[in-house]
Amino acid sequence: MLHITNGESVIHSFAAAHIDGAYLSWLDVLYEGPVPDLPHEALAGVRARAISELGWGEEAGVRNAFAARDAALASFHDHGGDEIVLWFEHDLFDQLQLIQALAWFADQDLGGTQLSLVYIAAHEQIPALLPERRPVTADQLSLGRAAWKAFCAPDPRAIVELLSPHSFRDLSPLPFLGAALRRWLEEYPSTQNGLSRTEQQLLEAAASGKRDRAAIFLASQQKEESIFLGDSSAWLRLNRMTEGPAPALHKTAPEQYSLTPFGNRLLAGEADWIRSRGGIDLWLGGVHLAGLDAAWRWDGDRRILTGRTPT
Repeated sequence: MLHITNGESVIHSFAAAHIDGAYLSWLDVLYEGPVPDLPHEALAGVRARAISELGWGEEAGVRNAFAARDAALASFHDHGGDEIVLWFEHDLFDQLQLIQALAWFADQDLGGTQLSLVYIAAHEQIPALLPERRPVTADQLSLGRAAWKAFCAPDPRAIVELLSPHSFRDLSPLPFLGAALRRWLEEYPSTQNGLSRTEQQLLEAAASGKRDRAAIFLASQQKEESIFLGDSSAWLRLNRMTEGPAPALHKTAPEQYSLTPFGNRLLAGEADWIRSRGGIDLWLGGVHLAGLDAAWRWDGDRRILTGRTPT
């Protein structure tokens, strides 16, 4: 067997549980940086550069890791491996990796290799979950490919249409995908103040008196229905909100933050985060928000994505 999962922590659980077979991490944090609609190999180069620019690894090393991942995938099914098992959780981090993997497998001739899927409920249950794996269906492959195409599209309406109750797509083959993508849309700048939902929650935590970045992060996570974004992504957002001509946070120590008067104005809906910075340059999947204003914003009251004319 080849076991594919989200990262090294689950692989450690595989080893500790003596799960038989080879292990492979998908590696990528797909909700950070550009994910344009490109062929798999070309996208790996874009992603390696993005991860390097985030400070999470040297570009050459990340490129090599992606190349090794893809070589392991190809060599396993090319040489008659018996089974590939996908192990993924319900959160956005895993669901994006899952649909990328399914999109890749949808374009492969697996021959006699069985492709299976396990949803991880808890790492301590991993040995018990293996017998519960199920063969990946044609509907799951098709939905994975369509969802990945929508995530990489330059227009977010592709995701909106996928999630629409009037869509011809049945999301039930991937039962956690809809909730993950709906939460993803809330990362678009708000119509109220230009903050994403995560940025809003981080500022609210600071306004409540939290100072340490770990405490701020945990307070933000408590407002989520499930785990959303990792701590490294939270640190990126906290640091971003200390920058620019009108910072929302003041960094009082390497891992300490306090709310600025402008941050209070943002939370009160009296200012706009994008306009205060003179514009935006942000990738959300395949969508590049750039210019004096965001072309797309999230209306939390109506729970819809709305287009705006940049000014």
